[in-house]
Amino acid sequence: MKELLERELIVVAGKGGVGKTTIAGALGALSAGTGRATAVVEMTGAGSLAGLLADGKPSYDGREIRPGLHIFSISASKAVEEYLLRHIRFRRLYDLVFGNRFIAPFMNAVLGLNDLISLGKVMDLGWEVDAEGKRRFEMLVLDSPATGHGLTMLRSPRAMMELARKGPLHNNAQLVDELLSDPSRAALVLVTLPEETPVNETVEMAAQLEQQGGIQVAAIVINGVPVSPLSDGEEDAYRRFVATTDSRAGGEVGRALREVGRMIARRDRAQVQIDRLHAALDVPTVEVPMLPSRHLGEEQLATVVGLLEDLP
Repeated sequence: MKELLERELIVVAGKGGVGKTTIAGALGALSAGTGRATAVVEMTGAGSLAGLLADGKPSYDGREIRPGLHIFSISASKAVEEYLLRHIRFRRLYDLVFGNRFIAPFMNAVLGLNDLISLGKVMDLGWEVDAEGKRRFEMLVLDSPATGHGLTMLRSPRAMMELARKGPLHNNAQLVDELLSDPSRAALVLVTLPEETPVNETVEMAAQLEQQGGIQVAAIVINGVPVSPLSDGEEDAYRRFVATTDSRAGGEVGRALREVGRMIARRDRAQVQIDRLHAALDVPTVEVPMLPSRHLGEEQLATVVGLLEDLP
């Protein structure tokens, strides 16, 4: 984990619903625990990060939720507004052009403006300094949008550089691309569930990123891994017992046997997908067991952080 935390930026990506925000929050807590001032940034503006780690109140301007750990919730519309007003400086002109319901979608669809400027906002956090000239944040953890949108966002700097050959947008895109494509400064952590569709999307996303030559996949977190209720020895004894017992047996014993069987089968199905992932990608992985709650209490957060410490 030491090597991963030496970067300036960790991007956490994966299919929607796989627990990206949980892992991003835990990585942020892990980084802050090493003494590095850390900002965890979600890009959807939905407030999921605040709901997971704090009191549920998202903040575009950010707030410190524990020593050294800040969380930000960036909405694309607000990031674009902030960026453009900083450059054109006229509210009426901004409202006339970008407040137009026909022009605004065109600007984002054609130029990828929302994605690029949202990434630029994250970069701004990395450049901020305090009164003594010291960087405000030494580590940024980015909870990116779900797979498809996440890929589009990571491609947006190069897309803008191809479209705008010079000028401020080209220059800003180049700075973002230089950060993302430097493996000593930025890394990608993919998150998946041990299920067929999320594993397929993870493998596909890794392949596409490799072809593009952009940000490098440093690790994969397999989230929500089912755990067998039995040890290896107990499981062997269970299988021998079931082989000689009527599976339709009634009563408490029969119901208990069937429930244990379902849990073992769920674990076995997950292992098949984990093996597929390892066969397809030669990337360090860590398995995080299924958590009982979507809210990360101190105990659950400490559990996930402890597991992530095993990453290189």
